[in-house]
Amino acid sequence: MAGLTGGDPSLLRRINSAVVLHALRATDAATLTEITRVTGLSRPTVEGVVEGLIEAGLVVEAAADEGTARRQGRPARRFRFRAEAGHLLGLEIGPHRVAALLSGLDGRVIGAQAKDVDENAPADERLERLRTAVAELLRR
Repeated sequence: MAGLTGGDPSLLRRINSAVVLHALRATDAATLTEITRVTGLSRPTVEGVVEGLIEAGLVVEAAADEGTARRQGRPARRFRFRAEAGHLLGLEIGPHRVAALLSGLDGRVIGAQAKDVDENAPADERLERLRTAVAELLRR
């Protein structure tokens, strides 16, 4: 019988992080209890993942809602995904144009820039047109 070994702990951490990020992206802010319920992960796992995501700059503790009725005791901490923590740059190289699209981590488009290209243009010319499109997009 072949020996079975446990999973790679770093892979499990990445999977758990992806699950928690997916849950946080689906809402404005969530408590650890809400994240635990949605993901099916244990509370200690969620706490560890959230702390790691805070250290990575992808999650931040959300400000407490002042409009909500206050219960006794300390209010639960709420966490939110930081879509502003980075950007995505999408590039398209087609037969007649090159294009660049910039979005936040939440997928919201910030800007786009396209340049027409002759269909017989060599690769160097296409790449230069794409570099120009990206530079103009980032400048805006």
